[in-house]
Amino acid sequence: MKHIKKSTQIPKSKPNFSNPLLSVNLSRDFKYLWLGQGGQGFAMWSEMIARNWLTYQLTGSAQAIGIVNLFRAIPFVTVGMFGGVIADRFPKRKTLMFIQFWTLSIYIMMLLLISKDLIQLWHIYATAFCLGLGMAINQPLRTSFIPQMIDEKYMLNALSLNSMAMGVTRLIGPAVIGYIIAISNNNVAPAYFVSTFSYIFVISTTLMINNRGNPLEEHKNSAFNDFTDGIKYMVYKNRSILWLVILALGPLAFGFSYISLLPVYVDIKLGLGADAFGGIQSISSIGALISTSLLASSGNIRIKGKLLLLTTMVYGIGVMIMGFTNIIFYAFIIAIFIGASQSVFRTCITSTIVSISEKKYRGRMISMTMLDMGVASLASIVAGRITDLISISYGMFFCGFMCALIGAITFTAHKKLIKI
Repeated sequence: MKHIKKSTQIPKSKPNFSNPLLSVNLSRDFKYLWLGQGGQGFAMWSEMIARNWLTYQLTGSAQAIGIVNLFRAIPFVTVGMFGGVIADRFPKRKTLMFIQFWTLSIYIMMLLLISKDLIQLWHIYATAFCLGLGMAINQPLRTSFIPQMIDEKYMLNALSLNSMAMGVTRLIGPAVIGYIIAISNNNVAPAYFVSTFSYIFVISTTLMINNRGNPLEEHKNSAFNDFTDGIKYMVYKNRSILWLVILALGPLAFGFSYISLLPVYVDIKLGLGADAFGGIQSISSIGALISTSLLASSGNIRIKGKLLLLTTMVYGIGVMIMGFTNIIFYAFIIAIFIGASQSVFRTCITSTIVSISEKKYRGRMISMTMLDMGVASLASIVAGRITDLISISYGMFFCGFMCALIGAITFTAHKKLIKI
């Protein structure tokens, strides 16, 4: 009997990532966290398509979409920076459950408002803020949970698998939701129904996780002191993390803000509808899936700095070119490169921050990248204003140019990044 017990025991400390899709089965808890990430991604992409399209329907303004995204991003700049403190201080599974029920309630509220034809612009502002509040805490929790499930040498593989889950849902979600909205006479209620159902799945997978994700050390200081301690660590003890946070403002803030302009781009530049809007976002995930699959099976690569520089430049230039493209086929091709560069950048920068941070600071260091969402919302408003005053081409050019410029400045100012 003892022999049988040993032979059937699942190895937890030495997962084999040579096949990234099968390797998830070697860590039961990571498997359920990974599945939950996929469900969360599907819900997020569905809601984002619905929210931006609904705002454009109500206002016809690119700047209005940027303002809605600002409301969603305010928590990332305020509460989001404390999300890492929460991740480092409290049991991760229990806190995740609370945040997920919060998000589920917002989706249900929006579904009811739209179904009853009671929706107004201020409802979109308020619920965008509430969803941003949940996400600002959720993502540092999820990311800092992974090192407690996976050996550190497999961190890049695990984070790549996480990005792959988001990529798969981005491939399917926007295209499906865009098509459903189009055949429903531009009714976005089905998108919120999908988001609601997806989050029920997310909650069920979190319940299956055995690891409680307890804090790695006892925190005797106040939450505010923990927060300021994290700032001091980044500024004085590990300056490379500070520069990585600044670098992320390029692709994850200014570059990413082009998404808020897509409804206007599809309508005015391409002359198409919600199905094309969802299609462009879905097609970009093809590049994301290919790139993250390669990262997931490549091991702990040693050229992360060069990859960060390359993907920053590809992202920025791709967005600039797309703004002046009025043929859907070429827009799809460019979107593939944009998706690949964004996914590789996000995975590499997260894994780099995790690997060069002390374990007790990881949640706080990851939460510093939440600043990107706040800057992205401000960039969306500026890009939306440029679009309303001049054209969609110059609005998207602004997003791409700022992305490439920040990348060039960062690698010039802190040359150590290229050697990471």
